[in-house]
Amino acid sequence: MSASAPADVFKTYKEQKIPCPHRDAEPEVNMEYWDKMLGGAYEEKEAVLRIKTDMSNDDPALRDWVAFRILKREHPRVGARYIVWPTLDFESAIEDHMLGITHILRGKDLMKSEKRQRFIYDYFGWRYPVTALWGKIKVLEFGKFSTSELRRGIERGEYDGWDDPRLPTVRALRRRGFQPEAIRRFFIAMGISQNDISVSMKNLYAENRKLVDPHAMRYFFVRRPVLMELRNGDSFTAMALKHPSGTDYREIRTGNRVYISGDDYARLREGQRIRLKYLCTVVVESRKPLVADIKEEKKEDFIIHWAPDNGIRVRVKKPDGMDDEGIGEPLIASERGKVVQFERYGFVRIDSVYRDLVIAYFTH
Repeated sequence: MSASAPADVFKTYKEQKIPCPHRDAEPEVNMEYWDKMLGGAYEEKEAVLRIKTDMSNDDPALRDWVAFRILKREHPRVGARYIVWPTLDFESAIEDHMLGITHILRGKDLMKSEKRQRFIYDYFGWRYPVTALWGKIKVLEFGKFSTSELRRGIERGEYDGWDDPRLPTVRALRRRGFQPEAIRRFFIAMGISQNDISVSMKNLYAENRKLVDPHAMRYFFVRRPVLMELRNGDSFTAMALKHPSGTDYREIRTGNRVYISGDDYARLREGQRIRLKYLCTVVVESRKPLVADIKEEKKEDFIIHWAPDNGIRVRVKKPDGMDDEGIGEPLIASERGKVVQFERYGFVRIDSVYRDLVIAYFTH
């Protein structure tokens, strides 16, 4: 190991396969350089510590590569305690050996890491782990992204944090209600190949749906709610299944007014028969104001969902940034931290509950 010449000078040496003048310095001299680095005598880029390899190697990336460098910056965990830091290839090589790592899965863009790290393993007589490389994975719905660019977006206030539903991060997926096993199955299904591939989030949705659907309770939520008055009655109680495969019911009480979604309202016409699911059948008497008369149920009735007049406000945060707001059943507030299904809408995770507002994250 040796301290190097300035970066621009060493770059010329490296390209021309010429040894740096410091390369053959005595160990005692190198230790003096090392102590000065640790003591803060050098500024950033004025000195580095390199692994002595073979300057005649055909690959410039393997010629005396950098193992330690100087970074005089505040670290998020240890502050300014250290100013000399190992590079990724050096640090991970030592750490993998200390942890007893036997197999490494890494992107093919890090193919040269193994070649660099083998200099360390060979020197100490260690056995290098079995390595498998895989190609780049492009998620169609997110396009090209990088953690550094995402970080800058968070710092600029464009995102709420690493768990913002618009981001392709594990934290965001967890907050949206994706199960760890679904993510595991998603990646295992892709296999390990050095070919670059493109995948759709729909594959992950399918895996997650298999896991959450059997357990997700069903609830009514209406977007862009429109108030409907029900004639021929003062109050109503609906007994709705908590899950279509079960026998447990939830009770939904309402007065003689209910909310329907703006999408359903746009399709209504006067004289139309509709079935308010689990509640009653009505015929639309007028659209402005929206008034309906209660009638007997028929098999051909058009079935829609609804929310009671004592419902709770719900805001669904979506990955496209276009949040949905509406009214939902009061019992939704009891499902905090769980994934539920809003009927005719999709799966959501109930994230937080305030006095009169539920915040949910759209899953799929």
